[in-house]
Amino acid sequence: MRILKSRRAISGAVTALILVIVSVALALAVAVFAFGLFSSFGNTNAGVQIIGTPTVVVTSGGTSNVWDINITLTMKNSGSAPAAIDSVIVGNLTFTPGSGPAGSTVTITPSSLSGGFDGSVTILVSKYNGYLPGSLAETNLRGTVPVSITVSEGSLTLTLPAQATLQSSTYTG
Repeated sequence: MRILKSRRAISGAVTALILVIVSVALALAVAVFAFGLFSSFGNTNAGVQIIGTPTVVVTSGGTSNVWDINITLTMKNSGSAPAAIDSVIVGNLTFTPGSGPAGSTVTITPSSLSGGFDGSVTILVSKYNGYLPGSLAETNLRGTVPVSITVSEGSLTLTLPAQATLQSSTYTG
């Protein structure tokens, strides 16, 4: 019992000072996040976005069961670093620039979004000779088609999901 009697407590003034310092620090942290002062904290690629509703057009590629898929969308890169478009998913089909699946050719114009870019992006999949999902059939005309665009800026990768509108399609399903 003698050990406990020899210990002294923190004075009331020191306790009050510690409480004031902790309260001010918490208030500053709440204010910083509430007013969005660190809106891009930890994510330098937050400036790349899809604006509006993308459109999809499916046409016959000239021969039986060969299709051309054209996706048009408006994108914005409000950051200062360029962002490259790495891939696109339309329906459940994934395409990357250059040579695509099932003998197709994938062209993305422009393939890189410079800092400050705000404009139209066209993705053309030519001569796709494979299965098309029902969301690309003419029975879904004016319906929605899930689209995801994957962009990269340096070592950061961001996937931008969107619901596109099927403008027209010659695919009967």
